[in-house]
Amino acid sequence: MRLDNKVAVITGAASGIGRAIADRFAVEGAKVAIADLNPDAAKAASDDINAAHPGRAMSIAMDVTDEAQVNAGIAAIATAWGGIDILISNAGIQIVHKLEDFPFADWKKLLAIHLDGAFLTSKACLPHMYKKGSGSIIFMGSVHSKEASPLKSAYVTAKHGLLGLARVISKERAAHGVRANVICPGFVKTPLVEKQI
Repeated sequence: MRLDNKVAVITGAASGIGRAIADRFAVEGAKVAIADLNPDAAKAASDDINAAHPGRAMSIAMDVTDEAQVNAGIAAIATAWGGIDILISNAGIQIVHKLEDFPFADWKKLLAIHLDGAFLTSKACLPHMYKKGSGSIIFMGSVHSKEASPLKSAYVTAKHGLLGLARVISKERAAHGVRANVICPGFVKTPLVEKQI
């Protein structure tokens, strides 16, 4: 198995793309921490994975915009499983408005989840990766990391920002054996996009 005994933290993994990644990582031998804002859904996801792959999943209630909660959650995962090898920063939302009508509170909320969440989880995971001399940080970008669509100013801005953050991490942390990448999928029918259909 390609990920045998690797410890992976996946945010927003109770459903959608994050859940699919968690399922696949467990098949490949990884231990997956389902970090999600919805603790009941996170537990249900980890229970499902453990039913098929005993001992390979745990759930963590995590608001990725809350630094204390992120730090506590990452510390709990590292303590339980002896470190962290992989972070997949996947938590996200979508809010659409014309730019001139975009409520500032909604703009800040979306950017906080996508960008602050990526920053805070990376910051919390990096010291654990340094101890191992290796690590992989993966940000869930989008086609909107490279393109733009009407009504999605905040989402496009956030997804573009992940490219910059990944590049900085790659340059700063290469000496510690830590890699950073952004996955940029196109349209995927998940609960996030179904709300817009």
